[in-house]
Amino acid sequence: MWVLKIMAKEEWNLYNKRTLKFKVKINFYSRSYYIRGKKIYFVGSGIIVGDEKNKKMFFEDLKKDRQIEEIEINNDFFVSVYSEKETSERVNALKSVYNSKIIFLKPVVIDKDGFEEWEVASFDRRDLEEIIKQAERLKKGEFKLISFKEQKINNLMIESILPNLSEQQRKAFELALENNYYGYPRKIKLIDLAKKMNISVSTFQFHLAKAEAKLMPFFSKKL
Repeated sequence: MWVLKIMAKEEWNLYNKRTLKFKVKINFYSRSYYIRGKKIYFVGSGIIVGDEKNKKMFFEDLKKDRQIEEIEINNDFFVSVYSEKETSERVNALKSVYNSKIIFLKPVVIDKDGFEEWEVASFDRRDLEEIIKQAERLKKGEFKLISFKEQKINNLMIESILPNLSEQQRKAFELALENNYYGYPRKIKLIDLAKKMNISVSTFQFHLAKAEAKLMPFFSKKL
């Protein structure tokens, strides 16, 4: 199977410009699109990762965007429909990405600099070549080809099958990851992470341990 990994920044994208503005990250699933009248409607969902204050500002700002047709928010998870004007150029680009033969190996990661990281696969090399062709045509943005090779895939990352964490467990684990607690050498201490959550060290350690206890068996099976 052919596997393509790219990074792109579309300056007009209503999600990208806000991850850059509010310094958050999105694990994003672009579900589908449809055309009605003279507009294209995009259906997607995502999980926001970052500082609690910044995530709140992200959502408040996003809801004000006139392109947003529908949005539902539950903690850090959201489902939305947004629209844009239909153009033949845009429709041609969408056909390459929403090709039914394309397999998304993981969510599209939209980072704090506004870049989208895509990792997709197909048995037909030409499907992926068309994505590259369309990405290179971005008028307002940047494009980077990370890798394009033939290989066997061994996993698909689907976030909905991950263990269900409580809100406090998820926050503690996200903070630990964001601040390189699991790096070597460690960049931050538990006491500092607890201060960021405004809770005691023992309480933070409890939530983190609970999160790890749920997540580690899941990841060990994947290894």
